[in-house]
Amino acid sequence: MRVSFKTFGCRLNQAESERLAADFEAAGWNVVAAGAVADVVVLHGCAVTRAAEQECLHQARRIKRMAQEAGEPEPFVVLVGCVVEADVARRDVAGVDLLVAREDKERLAEIVTACLGVATPPRVEPATAMPRRKRALLKVQDGCDFFCSYCIVPHTRGKPVSRPWQAVLDEARALARAGFAELVVTGCNVACYRSGARGLADLVAAIAALDEVHRIRLSSIEPSTSEREIVELMAACPKLCRHLHLPLQSGDADTLRRMGRRYTPEAYAETVRYAVGCLPLLGLGTDLITGFPGESDEAFARSRAFVDGLPFNNLHVFPYSERPGTPAANRTDTVPLAVRKARARELIRLREEKRAAFARQLVGRPAEVLIESVGRDGCGRGWSGEYLDCRVDGVVRAEIGSIVAFQPERAEAGVLYGGR
Repeated sequence: MRVSFKTFGCRLNQAESERLAADFEAAGWNVVAAGAVADVVVLHGCAVTRAAEQECLHQARRIKRMAQEAGEPEPFVVLVGCVVEADVARRDVAGVDLLVAREDKERLAEIVTACLGVATPPRVEPATAMPRRKRALLKVQDGCDFFCSYCIVPHTRGKPVSRPWQAVLDEARALARAGFAELVVTGCNVACYRSGARGLADLVAAIAALDEVHRIRLSSIEPSTSEREIVELMAACPKLCRHLHLPLQSGDADTLRRMGRRYTPEAYAETVRYAVGCLPLLGLGTDLITGFPGESDEAFARSRAFVDGLPFNNLHVFPYSERPGTPAANRTDTVPLAVRKARARELIRLREEKRAAFARQLVGRPAEVLIESVGRDGCGRGWSGEYLDCRVDGVVRAEIGSIVAFQPERAEAGVLYGGR
């Protein structure tokens, strides 16, 4: 039996899909690439915005239609993830054969096999294999109870739950031995990780102490949690990428209060100053929402000026999107969609300027790059520890998935170019 996965949304969803695919393989299924002919298609949906949810549901309907048009048997379509928890069962789920709730997701392979009433044969290598990543996603926790006013995730993921300490270390060791040069520590709200008195920084230090592990990258960390301890660990541990993604959402104090965020612009700026004091060339990323209800022209100007004054090298910019079921979606002081998008475009232009400026600072400084692809001309493409796009001359295809030393010679549009 063949199964494919189509994953929407965050790194946590991606990490979970990889674990679920491994469960299917262990049960004798052939995991094939998304879009290949399959007996079962698993849609791992996202509900962080209404648009993301609708994209997933549209894909469910499209899968059946495409099979009919190609004269192929219709696959059995399974829907899992946050989109199921966001009351999607009471809406249009045409094309979906099975909804699997959050509490049953870990048993997905077992549930699907039983539902279809099939005994899977011994596994053989499929003609179209599911592509493997060059880095591995290591899920350490799930859930969030911060309840920001625009976010549905606490309702779809539930309260924070941490994976057992030893289970995380065992998986980290196994992934490294399987050949993954970089492990990305991820979760719904990773700073909520707890194992007794031990927190996220303790866990990352323990992962770094494993001889098999070469490089560790952290996913997004909420401000006012454990970011200072993580920065101190970055400064002391060469295995940890010098990259910190610290979601801001807005640089305006009133907007942050309406969002239900847990910090002020001043506190956030102090954290950044501390981080850059420890690591002057820290790759600093953030998330920004434009046009949140009540954001006036003056508030946006304050937010833009605040962002411009900090040494970011990457901005993830999103026009505000109403998410039914959240307090913000009920507000009446909405900002016109055209204004939200115009403000987003302005911040995207600022992002390109700041990324280019940061890249220029790294020219002439040795770097390490995880090679993800190699062109026919021997130019490798990958990402530095600071999360900058790099082009490395003199790389062979056998080095894909490896970390190579790199000497940046020039920077163009935020991309580093150079040789070995």
